[in-house]
Amino acid sequence: MASYHRVLQAFDRSVKQKSIECDFDIHPWDILINGARWDGKIRLIGFVDVFFLMCYSGASRFEKGIVIYKDDDAIRAILRETKVSAEQLGLGVVNQDEVKEGEAKGRKIPVRYFDFKSLRGGLDYTITSLGHEVGVQTQYEKTVLQKYVIKLRRIRRGVSQHDLLDLMHDAVRLGIISQAELIGTVIGKVVGGSRMDDLFSKYAEALSGARNSRNLALAGDRS
Repeated sequence: MASYHRVLQAFDRSVKQKSIECDFDIHPWDILINGARWDGKIRLIGFVDVFFLMCYSGASRFEKGIVIYKDDDAIRAILRETKVSAEQLGLGVVNQDEVKEGEAKGRKIPVRYFDFKSLRGGLDYTITSLGHEVGVQTQYEKTVLQKYVIKLRRIRRGVSQHDLLDLMHDAVRLGIISQAELIGTVIGKVVGGSRMDDLFSKYAEALSGARNSRNLALAGDRS
C-alpha cells in the first residue's frame, strides 16, 4: 500500500508546499466523519483551498482518506462540470439570505456551500462541505462526490475560555477555513469598544503562531 504522501502527490500536493496550513495527527475520539469514527491514526493536512483527512498505519501507510473542498469557487466549478446539483447531494446554501437580498436589488450573489460552525460542548467544530474519497488515482467518477459533515473537538488551551481570537487561531492552525473567511468573521462579529488595529495585530500573531507550530494539544490529550 502506498503512503499518504503518494496520495497527496496525485493531487499535486505536498506537505512541503507553502500553501499548507496544517499537518497534524488527530485522535480518533476527537473527530466524527459523517457520524462515523475512524479506527487507526488520522492525519489532518490542510491547504488554502482544501483539506485532507488521511487514515494511516505505521509511519505513513495509507489506509483510506477523503478530501474536503473549502473554496466555494472550486465547489461551484466541480458541481457545474460534473452536472451534479447541490440539492442531489444535500448541500445547503449557507448565504441564502444574502443571495435573496442581492436578487431583490438586481445583483447576482454567488451561492456558498462551505459551512463552518463553532459549538460549545462535545465535538465543538462542525464543518459541512463537498468532498470525496481519495486514493492514488488522478481521476474520479462524479458518483464519488458527497456531502460531508465533520465534527472536530476544540483545541485545548489550558483552562481559559475560547474567545473570537482563540477561534481564529484554532481555525487557521487546523487549516479548515481560509484567512479571508476569518477576516469576514472578524468584521461580522466585532462590536463596539473593540479596536480593529489591535484585533488584527493579534490576528497576525495568531497566523505567525500557526505557521511556526506543528504540535496541537487537543482536548483529548492528557498533560
